[in-house]
Amino acid sequence: MISTTIRLVFPAAVLAYAAYGIAGALPALDRTTQDHRWTLADWMQGRASATINDTWRAALPHHDFAAGVVGAGRWLALKEGRKGVVSGRNGWLFTQEEARKMDEPMEAVFARTEILRETLADKGIDLVVVPLAGKADIYRNELGGSGMARDLEERYATFFAGLQAMGIKVVDSRSALLDAARHAQVFYSSDTHWTRAGAAAVAEAVAQVVPQGSASVSAQEEPLQQFHGDLTKFITSAEWTQRVGLPEETARPFVTQVAENGDDLFDTLLGPASVETVLVGTSYSANPNWSFAESLKLDLHQDVLNYAKEGQGPVKPFLEMLADQAFQLSPPKQVIWEVPVRYLADPDIWTAPENLQDAPLLAGQRAAMVLAHIGADQSPVRSADLALTYPARFADLGAGPDLPKGPIFNDK
Repeated sequence: MISTTIRLVFPAAVLAYAAYGIAGALPALDRTTQDHRWTLADWMQGRASATINDTWRAALPHHDFAAGVVGAGRWLALKEGRKGVVSGRNGWLFTQEEARKMDEPMEAVFARTEILRETLADKGIDLVVVPLAGKADIYRNELGGSGMARDLEERYATFFAGLQAMGIKVVDSRSALLDAARHAQVFYSSDTHWTRAGAAAVAEAVAQVVPQGSASVSAQEEPLQQFHGDLTKFITSAEWTQRVGLPEETARPFVTQVAENGDDLFDTLLGPASVETVLVGTSYSANPNWSFAESLKLDLHQDVLNYAKEGQGPVKPFLEMLADQAFQLSPPKQVIWEVPVRYLADPDIWTAPENLQDAPLLAGQRAAMVLAHIGADQSPVRSADLALTYPARFADLGAGPDLPKGPIFNDK
């Protein structure tokens, strides 16, 4: 009864505040639009909307304070946040991205992955995929519901089996994380990402698949990092998180020094040899707080060049890596590609980044041609079998007027 009352009162209070705030903000907004004569370019490039947003926030009374208070009250009363977060037990938070359903067959993912694999193979580079199991899958007991976790588990299993059937080297991160979770926390409770322990466990699993080097690698601890989990922003403002029982997270990153055995003199005279292993992926690999790249260096006994980036998903950094001149001139022996399985439910991840829109990218065009042969009603259960047919289909595609030759980039 109390919960129902709160659910009704909160929206009414928010609407009342919004009406009050809008009435006070509209005059300032009107003056801003009259003072600026925006062009189409201003709107297309976001300058106009940014100015309007700044004016709106400045004119709206108590905006940040009110948003924080409303969010804190909702969390304390209902243990709920805004759209974007799924609340679990004991203060655990999960990204709503992990609840997304696949809206296209897994065959589409395999077709696109095969294009990337072929592109690397043409340069003599091996692809090693690290499908990253979902946090809600690993910590399903803290989630409090099995549907979301079960979907992630099944998606991981389908993706893993399909990659194996395609002959792609694949690392079983799920087993590594489940095993490590018995004695350490492998994901943060209020953040999307893995902990240093989780990253280290997966790095050890990678070392079982990727050939190891012979370099001497030493590690040095970095200062302790404290931060608000990225999922708390869907609950309340930073000023209120600890007051509502969502404490800061901590990370103890480390850095490494790699010294090739016996190569010091040659490195001095000729420069260091090219790096044989490249890492690319998402913020799980890019953020130094988790120390995934550093853990790989330790376990692989070799240097690892990191092309991963934050906030761009797993594919865009991959395409930018392919376009990088240094990568093309001095290709590595293997590329380790970290791919959180939750991203597989988002077809937009395969769109080329803006800075490469005019480059001779072939991935999207060629994948579209292959996917034209895939029926939307095909079952993901057959993903592994269907994936094996794609290389033959690629060979039959050839080059058309809008489809230059080459796997993804023209050789120049």
